[in-house]
Amino acid sequence: MRIVPHLRIALLLFVLAFSSAYMLTRFGVTEKYESTTVIFTPNTHANIHLVSAGMRFGYDKEIGEQLEMLGSNAVRDALVKEFDLINVYDLDTTEVYWLEKLQKKYSRNVRFNRTVNKSIEISVRDADAQRAAAMANRLVELADLHKNAVVQRNVALAADAAYASYQEKAALITEMTDSLEALRQAGESVWTFGEERKSGRYQNYELQYRKELERFLDLKMRWEELHDLKQTTVPQSYVVSAAFPASKPIYPKKGLLSLLAGLVTALGYIFLRNTKLS
Repeated sequence: MRIVPHLRIALLLFVLAFSSAYMLTRFGVTEKYESTTVIFTPNTHANIHLVSAGMRFGYDKEIGEQLEMLGSNAVRDALVKEFDLINVYDLDTTEVYWLEKLQKKYSRNVRFNRTVNKSIEISVRDADAQRAAAMANRLVELADLHKNAVVQRNVALAADAAYASYQEKAALITEMTDSLEALRQAGESVWTFGEERKSGRYQNYELQYRKELERFLDLKMRWEELHDLKQTTVPQSYVVSAAFPASKPIYPKKGLLSLLAGLVTALGYIFLRNTKLS
């Protein structure tokens, strides 16, 4: 079958554009591999038993908190330092805006996604398949470590405040106990024929004492709970699927880009030719 000359030219242009685009993406563009790990966040309910057991998956609150931890500067800086990403991304730290460039490249290659199943996908792209997988898995650990540090720091502050209130109330209870005993010694409370007779002043003071004692016991319980929490590690994320090195690069799509380049070139030639003829 004889091919019309202009179609032959279009076909030739398609082949040339396809080949050029393929060679360009093959040798002129750095290939990137992608690895993904999937996790469920733990339930960090305030109850000490749930925290220590960590038996339930987290809800929207915990998922949001975990995403904040994953995207925090502390986690990013730790990953950058551990995997020497400044050199991997070929950044010049003497430049004024090198931190902005770091954040831009980091955000382009490291992504977090909340799924409909209430899990979190952590995806990392890198020119090295092994490094991409290692970074994705390490991000889970770094986020858990950062979350534990933040929680423990806040718990320690709360425990210190609770202990101070507890000690202050304990001193008041001791003082009121001595005062009650002094009132009793002064005859404000006496036993007569097996029955304790109390003056109005003694009864009012005793009522106030019992209220303060109840508050003291609440503060003591609160401090003990926080003290126990200080000794407890926050439950770690549940890894559903750990990242593994990809066998094929995900970027660039050499075949698709080459095909598009060939089609655009051929169709562009046909369009221009028809435009001139008309």
